[in-house]
Order: sequence, then structure tokens, then C-alpha cells
Amino acid sequence: MMIKKTALICLTLILPLALAGQKTDNGIWYEAKAEKDIFKGLRFDLEGSIRTDQNASHIEKFYLEPGLRYKFNDYFAAGVYYRFIEQEEDDGRYYPRHRWFIQLKGSAPEVARFTLSLRYRVQQQFKTYIEDPEDELPEWYQRIRLELEYDIKGLPLKPYINAEMHSGLSYRNDYLADKWRSMIGVEYTLHKRHTFGIEYIYNDSRVTKPAYMNLLGITYAIKL
Repeated sequence: MMIKKTALICLTLILPLALAGQKTDNGIWYEAKAEKDIFKGLRFDLEGSIRTDQNASHIEKFYLEPGLRYKFNDYFAAGVYYRFIEQEEDDGRYYPRHRWFIQLKGSAPEVARFTLSLRYRVQQQFKTYIEDPEDELPEWYQRIRLELEYDIKGLPLKPYINAEMHSGLSYRNDYLADKWRSMIGVEYTLHKRHTFGIEYIYNDSRVTKPAYMNLLGITYAIKL
């Protein structure tokens, strides 16, 4: 019953967002990940992504993200990551942005093959394209993601649904969250090493343009 209620809450969060707003852009996010165990509990992660907008005809940004994650037990892990970003700015050229963040992730024990998890990130980002004096100051953000996934018995398929809130820490505004991101997808794991995924993402932003985006995510991950 608890799992059913949690799933209903997640759907309640996501469906209104997916139906909101008539002026939306569309894009595709391509993402690849690799992970390598260093020793028990400690893992090296590497992630790269290309993100498009304007009906998937234009590259908005791309990034490379290495990091280290330590798993304390079956239910809690923490990590530190650095993301090097090349993002198109107002002059039509790409400029680097530097972001680092600390991530904490906790998971509840599996119930009826459902697993509920909560991820928290606090991040700092530096721009190199300076238009205003404020651009020279680092931006602090926090991100909170609630996710529910289901392990299908007898099949290497894992559907999931999540909702994430982004909010600024280095400035104040009237918004509870600067950005809401909702996602529903499925992953398929081959030979316990290769994982392929496809997902739908709805992005609702009050601080970046376009404000609303419908996105298709195509992902691949490998365990080395």
C-alpha cells in the first residue's frame, strides 16, 4: 500500500508538468556512462553528454564529468564530481563552465520489487562568459530528486519514474524552485555490464530559456 501511494504521488507530480504549457521546445539528450570499481565500496565514474534543443536540430551544450563515489552500505552512498561544460552563450559561441558538486543518495529497502530513493546534490558553478558583474560570481544550487523504480522479475528491465527540484542558494527570488525536472523511462541490462535506456523528460524552468522542454533521453552505461 505504501509503494502504491508513493507511485501515485510521483505521478501526481509529473503528469501536470507534462501537460502544462503550450509553448515548448523539443530536444534529445544523448548520454554515456562508465564505472569502474577501485576497491570495495569505492567507484570511479565517468559521464559524457550531448544535449540538443530547437527540435533536436541544435547542440545546446555538451559536458564531461568524472567523479568518485563511495558506497557505505546497501542503502547509502556519497560522491564528489566535477563537470566540464561547453555551453552556447548569447553571442552564438561555446564557452566553458566549471561545476563541481557533492552528491548523497539514500535508498529504502526493496518492497514488492519497488525501490524508493532520494538523491541530494549541492553544486557550485563558474562561468567564463561574462556579460554582467554578477556572472563573475559562482552560482550555488541544490537539487533534490525522488525516484521510484521497479525490478521486473525474470527480465533485465527496470522501469522508473522520478521528479527533481532545482533551487538557487546564492540568490533569492519568489520561486519555491527555479527548475522542475520530471522523468519516466526504462533500462535494459545486457550481460550485467551493458545498460541501455530510453526516457522522457519534461523540463520546467523559471530561470533559463526555453521555459518548457520535452526531451527524449537516450542512455548507455558500461561497468568496466
